Amino acid sequence: MDGADPERNERIVDERRGRPAVHNGTIVQTTWDAAVIGAGPAGSVCACSALAAAPRLRVALVDMEVFPRDKACGDAVRADAAGVLRDLGLGAVFDGRPLIKDLIPPPPRVLVEYGGVGGFGAGCYIVERRVFDDHLFQGAVRRGAGDYSGHRLVDAAFDEAAGQWRLTLARRAGGVTRIACRTLVGADGPGSMVRRLAGVRKREARHTCIALRAYARAEGLGRGTMRVDHLGSLRGGYGWTFPLAGGGVNIGVILGVGDYKQARRPLTAHLEEYVRHLSGRGVQIGGIERIRTHPLPLASQVVPLVPRPGLALVGDAAAMVNPFTGEGIQYGVWAGRELGRAIGRSANGAGSRETALEGYARAYAERYAEHMKRFGDLRDLHRSWTLSGRSRRRVSQQ
Repeated sequence: MDGADPERNERIVDERRGRPAVHNGTIVQTTWDAAVIGAGPAGSVCACSALAAAPRLRVALVDMEVFPRDKACGDAVRADAAGVLRDLGLGAVFDGRPLIKDLIPPPPRVLVEYGGVGGFGAGCYIVERRVFDDHLFQGAVRRGAGDYSGHRLVDAAFDEAAGQWRLTLARRAGGVTRIACRTLVGADGPGSMVRRLAGVRKREARHTCIALRAYARAEGLGRGTMRVDHLGSLRGGYGWTFPLAGGGVNIGVILGVGDYKQARRPLTAHLEEYVRHLSGRGVQIGGIERIRTHPLPLASQVVPLVPRPGLALVGDAAAMVNPFTGEGIQYGVWAGRELGRAIGRSANGAGSRETALEGYARAYAERYAEHMKRFGDLRDLHRSWTLSGRSRRRVSQQ
């Protein structure tokens, strides 16, 4: 077109594609309706849900990593979470994936009688987090979310006059990007910078577990079966292993941070003990690799989901982890969808931003507050039961 400014047109195209616009080497500040910090399941689902509710919404999706990337996790997604993702058009990731329904050995009687713990209901799909998270992230970007992967949030300040959050992002490639947004979402995991900047108190050790995950070869583990073994040495925690789609197994252990410190043993020693335990039950493990650890912020420590105006927390940043099972994906996916809907409805004029965010917090509490409390009580009961059993065995040995 005569008289057109090609450089200006390229900047506009960059912004529409969600890439930060650059002019003469300087990052141009872009304003978004919402910025989601953290592109794991909760964050990416939140972005997708917001765009489904309001397709013209401008949503920035920020993550310090570049996708695909590995994540320490059990790689198991419950069927109810898969249903939420299918409703959002994100269910293709489960096509051809194993669905595990069998849990062995049977849970201890105290768990069945008190907590109703008995199996997986409709089952769990097995999808490695490197694949799963990348699928959700790319789905959000295809729907129009701004791609700020490789950017780490380093500061955020609320501009009262403008009613916006002003964010400073450090680029992995070097340099700084500044953006602004009306609504800020913290989906940035257990060490959430958003939560910290909002002034939410640090998580307590007694409300935190630590998990180790590895990949390995296995013989003697049935197909379509997950083992969850409650070892006394894990003091109320457990070891797990299950087959992966492409061969091999996911294997790991989880225990409370306080118990981990008191035991004075590295997590790899707990894993080695679990491998010996499995060997005694006919499951041979070898070729252990890709060991990673990850903290789990338990929902037994209640975190305010809307701690500041125009700011909401979701997923691990909001401690949406079952206090007994250590599962978080199913809660983060459900909450991410609800938060995205709330942001989209507000953008469509259905109430104020604050009313929408408070509605999200209320919906989560109504669905999960009692659920999480019951599993927190169950964790305490099981830990006491495990430790008392250890004491009884020591007395009998003496």
